[in-house]
Amino acid sequence: MVTMIILALDVATKCGYAVYDTGRPASAMISGALQFIGSSAFEKVADMRRKLPKLIREHRPDFCAIEAPLSIVPTFTKKSKTMFGDEEEVSTINPGTVMQLNRLAGAAQICVTGQNIPCVEVRPQSWLSVIDKDIKGSSKERAKQMCARLKIVATNQDARDACIIAYWTAKKCDQFRLLAAGVVA
Repeated sequence: MVTMIILALDVATKCGYAVYDTGRPASAMISGALQFIGSSAFEKVADMRRKLPKLIREHRPDFCAIEAPLSIVPTFTKKSKTMFGDEEEVSTINPGTVMQLNRLAGAAQICVTGQNIPCVEVRPQSWLSVIDKDIKGSSKERAKQMCARLKIVATNQDARDACIIAYWTAKKCDQFRLLAAGVVA
């Protein structure tokens, strides 16, 4: 298999990234986070358009994996007090956040594919499957422990998630393995 460079993105307002040269150990991954600035999704996408292509030009990846955005609007339970002082639980949703994340994920895809870089979308359930089974805890804690096990230095959770996405791409992504084997042009 040919050595290739993988770019992995955990897209959000703070976008974790990892650059993995498959010819080197996982511990040599480069990672970080890009903060997208703006008061609206439109402004954050414009800021992404300035920052993400620069990262792509700097590292020249052969392949990219982007975490899939949410396909549902999750509900959250929060506690509040009624006007009589009684505590109650209410379910709430934040569709604005979900819509913003979807816009950012779409913009990231365009930034990558606009540079003619093959790209896949990966669901969290898929990339989490590469974490060793003996590592327990929340998905964030498991990613942190797996990075420590692989001796990957990542300064924040967004970067750690991107590192595990890159590791999953190298180990389990069929499209990447076909490309690396020269089967896909």
